[in-house]
Amino acid sequence: MPNLDTIIAEAVSRYEREYDRYLKLSARVADICRSEVVEGNAIRAQVTSRAKSSKSFDGKIRLIEKATPGFIKTVESVFNAVRDLAAVRVATYDKNDEVKVVQEIMKRFCGNAGGGVDVDRKDKHAANPGSFYRAAHSEVYLRPDELVGTYANLANTPCEVQVCSMMSHVWNEIEHDLGYKPLSGRLSEPEQELLGSLGHLSRTGDGIISQLLAATERRLREQTGAFEDVYDFVARLRKWFPSVELTNHAGQCFDELQQLGITTPQQVEELVGEARDVDARAQQALAILSEKLVAAGHDRYTLDPTSSDLLLASLLPKLAQQIVDNHPTGRGIGGPPRIAWIAARYLELANSMGTS
Repeated sequence: MPNLDTIIAEAVSRYEREYDRYLKLSARVADICRSEVVEGNAIRAQVTSRAKSSKSFDGKIRLIEKATPGFIKTVESVFNAVRDLAAVRVATYDKNDEVKVVQEIMKRFCGNAGGGVDVDRKDKHAANPGSFYRAAHSEVYLRPDELVGTYANLANTPCEVQVCSMMSHVWNEIEHDLGYKPLSGRLSEPEQELLGSLGHLSRTGDGIISQLLAATERRLREQTGAFEDVYDFVARLRKWFPSVELTNHAGQCFDELQQLGITTPQQVEELVGEARDVDARAQQALAILSEKLVAAGHDRYTLDPTSSDLLLASLLPKLAQQIVDNHPTGRGIGGPPRIAWIAARYLELANSMGTS
């Protein structure tokens, strides 16, 4: 059997040959998280990605072998053990958005062998008062319909996605660099105390940011004129749909309306009718459309009655054709945008019934 150094050298050599593939995967997963998960649901967050460096890969293998002697037996066992060669981080401004991001990631990607995405939620403070590490880790794969063209060689290749608040991210990174992989021995008592103080500050900071963003939304509700951005859009229309989380799916809806020149609440109201009872009418319209989609076997996307799909259902009678015309090819990696797909199915159903 080859010795450990030989196995590591061969594993690192293989990784260097395949590095571009992991870089491509991490960039693609990050793009999906940014455009569909974060911006698509009006979540304030930063998305970053990376492919692990060769040096870091080498060090990770040695750490695994040190923790579990004899575990590394072959090059393949190395790649089975090191699962974060491609990685993406979503750092939310508001800690309360962490759960929503994780839920959207679970819906958007698939897990190993096409199964569901497993999530490992870590909050070490309860078990270890000295640790403030909090993050949700998941291993995701691109869906089979996305493994085409330049992405065809990414089948069965995992990407780790970590979700945490920005304040947690600061503590996690500092603790990781100083504590998890110390360069000069164990942390001293003063270092541990200062890390603990920083941890308490990060938890306090999470609460302050949540309050700050809530105050920002209250201010945006009083805005007049054109929508400034998707957050302004959600804040000013939220009063029409008080029972739902309007941020969900709001990004694409906002972008589509902007492209169609619909930029103010007054213009939206002209399309949906009297704002006073728009919520009830939208619920009814969405329920009818959902039932027809299911009956027709259209199951690529489903309408969510707890999201801005309520607004979309109200807009489709007058805007469906314009939305479809806005996406003439209806194609792309993974198919047409969700909003264009829904609009196209709405037109199909309307035409089949002889209505417009």
